[in-house]
Amino acid sequence: MKLYLFNPENDIALVHGRRGFTMSPIVSRLRADGAMLPMWYADKGDAVLGVCRDYVWLRSVCDAFGLCAQPVGSVDAPEYAGSPWGWSFDSARCLTDAGASVIGDDRIERIAMLSHRRISVEVMNRLREELPFAIPRVPVEVTDIDSLAAIVGDAPVYVKAPWSSSGRGVFEVRKLDERVKARVNGILRRQGSVLVEESLDKKRDFAMLFRARDGQVEWVGYSLFFNSAGDAYGGNILAGDDLIEDMLVSAGASRDKLHAIRGVLPSILAGLLGDVYNGYFGVDMLIAADGMIAPCVEVNLRMTMGGVAHILTSRYVSPGVTGVFRVMHGLPEATAGAVIDECRLKSGSVYLTPPSDSGFNFVMEVGCQDIVDRNL
Repeated sequence: MKLYLFNPENDIALVHGRRGFTMSPIVSRLRADGAMLPMWYADKGDAVLGVCRDYVWLRSVCDAFGLCAQPVGSVDAPEYAGSPWGWSFDSARCLTDAGASVIGDDRIERIAMLSHRRISVEVMNRLREELPFAIPRVPVEVTDIDSLAAIVGDAPVYVKAPWSSSGRGVFEVRKLDERVKARVNGILRRQGSVLVEESLDKKRDFAMLFRARDGQVEWVGYSLFFNSAGDAYGGNILAGDDLIEDMLVSAGASRDKLHAIRGVLPSILAGLLGDVYNGYFGVDMLIAADGMIAPCVEVNLRMTMGGVAHILTSRYVSPGVTGVFRVMHGLPEATAGAVIDECRLKSGSVYLTPPSDSGFNFVMEVGCQDIVDRNL
């Protein structure tokens, strides 16, 4: 049995290590509003850490979709294993306080280091050796402004903080002016380095999803996602893997190259992760306007929204139906009534967490191709 925790601030927690930290009001609200999200990927006998006061919502989704995990404030059975969105000392403390067992400190330390963006450098170097076609240049890690200045030239680059999430800590640099220097120096003080990579003419974001278990890594499927303002995460397409692959090919990717990448990545990732991490994780990728695939933009060594979308599609969306899973601030302007058949959504919208007038809402909407088209 597992005790699930939704802790979307985990990448921030990794920066602070064993030290306590204060979440920003927005991140704190996201965590609170999304606390019930793990109910959709938990199994019978599992529990979700959090108190749900919207009993009408809870009863409706449990009855309609057969959700069986229980929201709890704590557990008193020793067999509950903690299962956070992501592992950090902070999430381990939270789960321990709630009565669940957690992994050891040494594994958390190793997961933190493997969550550093420099892992993308290792993955890209190994992919260059394994793949018989061209991929983008390998990112460079720098520890001072002078090194960054030597890289930034006529072509723009992306600068990335070692630990960050949802588009935060990632920004394009076209000119190394004083504002950019101040921003980079702030990251260098807090995290010690930045990663620099070439800026590609992006046409589509996507990811490949994997699951690690006892030193082995298996390919799970695709994640096709879209961003909101400021490159923050907006949502995911709900569709089967074959259809998502067709969409990627329509965007310019080679099907053979996609298959080659997903064929070699499990062994590369297993070699880097060993038996340190168990669970779902994702490797973000992109398709450039010329069709080139960037096969490792970053490795997200934690549960991802793409992982949630994949489970929603396989468990709760009617076969052959497409739609979107989105995270939005405030209530949508309008929602279509849900048509549910045998615990699967055929059309309409469903709130995956208790609706919030002023907070974050996690919404699943399916029913027509237009829902997909207007978000890509």
